[in-house]
Amino acid sequence: MFIESVHNDIIKLVVSLKEKKNRDEKSLFVVEGFKQVSEIPKDWKIKFVLATEKYKNFSTDKLYITTEKIFRKISDTKTPQEILAVAEKKFFDIETVLSEKGFFVVIDTLQDPGNIGTIIRTAEAFGCKGIFMSKNSVDIYGEKVVRSTMGAIFNIPVIQECDIVSLMLQMKQKQINTCAFSLDTDNVLSRFKFKNSTAIIIGNESNGINKDVLNIVDDKIKIDMWGKSQSLNAAVACSIAVYEVSKQLNGK
Repeated sequence: MFIESVHNDIIKLVVSLKEKKNRDEKSLFVVEGFKQVSEIPKDWKIKFVLATEKYKNFSTDKLYITTEKIFRKISDTKTPQEILAVAEKKFFDIETVLSEKGFFVVIDTLQDPGNIGTIIRTAEAFGCKGIFMSKNSVDIYGEKVVRSTMGAIFNIPVIQECDIVSLMLQMKQKQINTCAFSLDTDNVLSRFKFKNSTAIIIGNESNGINKDVLNIVDDKIKIDMWGKSQSLNAAVACSIAVYEVSKQLNGK
């Protein structure tokens, strides 16, 4: 089907999904870019693919073709790759995710899409079993987050809108060691020994981790630093932590 009007229902739907309330209502989100669209796993449901004539032979029976002019208008990037997909969100059960053996990442109040995307991408790369995000963190299905994950969002369970205190209690019941990254401790990452089932908690760069959460975690850890800087970007700090816990648990 060829679409040549911005008033077409397909185009209207894509535009509407730029807003979180519409993504929530429809349980849909946009994936833009040839590599990311091509690598969507088969177990993720795709509602349709929208592209220009450049991708008229793209392998799907749900393809709509539109003009370059219309695609540029609806694209979230300055230099569009001229292909996007609208996919269904996937929802995960906390109990099921926590039954996995390994390590988890818990995000408390992060709002920067790039940071969240980097954390998802890094955590997935190093074998994280699941990511949990607090109620006031950025939506992972926003286009900037999806794009910055570089496809990792399709390969790791991410659960949003979590009550982090309740989550910590669930983890304790399952004997998952909870480790919060905080400057208020003498424990340093280079000398800390992680347990086989571990959750690392990363907080907001300005305000840190919620005090109610800090009061119930099993351990607090800080990253060894020798320069004058007192803190790191949240995604950088999480990447260092994820690498260290993965190295210990995987025995490499």
